[in-house]
Amino acid sequence: MTIDDSHTNENSESRSSLSVEPATIYLFVAEDGNRRVLGEWLAKHGSYQVVDPNADREVGDCDLCIVDYNGLRQHADDLRQVKAETEPVLFPVLLLLPERHSSIIEVDQGKIADNVFGSTIDEIVSLPMRQAELEWRIKALLRLRDQSLRLQQQTDELRWFKKVVEASGHAVYITDPDGTIKYVNPAFERLTGYEREEAIGQTPNILNSGEMSPDYFEELWETVLLGEGWEEKIVDCRKNGELYTAHQTISPITYDGEVQALVAIQADITELKELHRQLRVVDQILRHNLRNDLTVIRGQAEQIHSQTTGEVADAAGEIITLSDALLTTSQKSRAITAVLSDQPDTRQIDIVDTLKRTVNSATAAFPDAQVDLDAPSEAIVSATTNIHEAMSELVGNALVHNGNETPVVSLSVAKKGEVVEIRVTDNGDGIPEMDCAVLETGDAIDDLYHGSGLGLWLVYWIVNRSEGSVVVENGETDGTTVKVSLPTGRTR
Repeated sequence: MTIDDSHTNENSESRSSLSVEPATIYLFVAEDGNRRVLGEWLAKHGSYQVVDPNADREVGDCDLCIVDYNGLRQHADDLRQVKAETEPVLFPVLLLLPERHSSIIEVDQGKIADNVFGSTIDEIVSLPMRQAELEWRIKALLRLRDQSLRLQQQTDELRWFKKVVEASGHAVYITDPDGTIKYVNPAFERLTGYEREEAIGQTPNILNSGEMSPDYFEELWETVLLGEGWEEKIVDCRKNGELYTAHQTISPITYDGEVQALVAIQADITELKELHRQLRVVDQILRHNLRNDLTVIRGQAEQIHSQTTGEVADAAGEIITLSDALLTTSQKSRAITAVLSDQPDTRQIDIVDTLKRTVNSATAAFPDAQVDLDAPSEAIVSATTNIHEAMSELVGNALVHNGNETPVVSLSVAKKGEVVEIRVTDNGDGIPEMDCAVLETGDAIDDLYHGSGLGLWLVYWIVNRSEGSVVVENGETDGTTVKVSLPTGRTR
């Protein structure tokens, strides 16, 4: 074999780090002695695996093919076909060409020069040559193949992602940092009425309905250009002039800290918003009529109770009690409707300040009770603006359903990693299993037959929409601890 081994580089770097398996090399070397020596030399390298041409393995399954002059003449058509089939992935072919045959590179000697060197051979090595140089040439070709494989994988992934976006039921559009639309999917066309050709090159201002304030857009652009995501409702205008309401998220695509593009996704919530509006109207009518009727009933019962004695007075007193309970249920129903109908308004809230106000209200309403708070000077959480209702409901429920002569409710606040934990502990008889399910999962809707159940369901939904959680821990004998975990917010 005409390979000079006087400068063997045994410690040279193995194949590109992109590959894990040894590179498979197919030998189309016609001369027996050359094939044997080259095979033995390659076998010494753990980064290469030589494939026997007589083995049941396709040439295109290998990483590299090495041919000599006669092997090329015999298999040129096969190699050309393999390279065409594997495109755009590179199947590199290295030709070992003795000096006595080097003239075919410069002089057209027919079929090989015309058809092979331009389409089949990727590298030509003149023999004799040093092993280190041959290995360097092999590594260079394998790196090119790795790069082509990676590029093909990325191309396939991009093609797949494009199919996903094209099939999405939500409107998607992509802009550059200046707001020029570069891409829209079919759902965008259906939602807005603008064809792709009409939208590309324009800005999202073509959807401007005039319903959103300049401050809204100023905050939007300030947020996304800082590389932060944006998620809000927006009222936009279709091409035909109709308004629609969408839940919109905008995600910046950044590179080296610079915003390169903006990806916006819109979910049409127009019908949902209308359903919520209708729900509120029905809820308001029912509560208005119920409140008015109960007020009349309660007033009549109070009059009867004050003017009679015995069973009639007792019955009137029962009517008053039930009327008060129904009015309380109506108020809690209103609060739940508001929580479920509105988009969560999440803010940075000092939960310690909220609990201090809760303690003051509870102490005023239950002067015989003992309500304590153990908390740091400040604990900022990310929660909805009605989190105070949840805290008041928990404390109020613990006091109302406490059969002790002196009800005791202890509140504590502790920061634990990414959450702030609020514990509400009482000395009552414990929370029934049904109420525990309401607090922890919010699933027991059918069993909410009493006002406290509705109140606990309200707690669940407020905490849930604050992206928090509730856990109930009943004591072995008596007492209950309700643990509310809320995500931490930015410190002021």
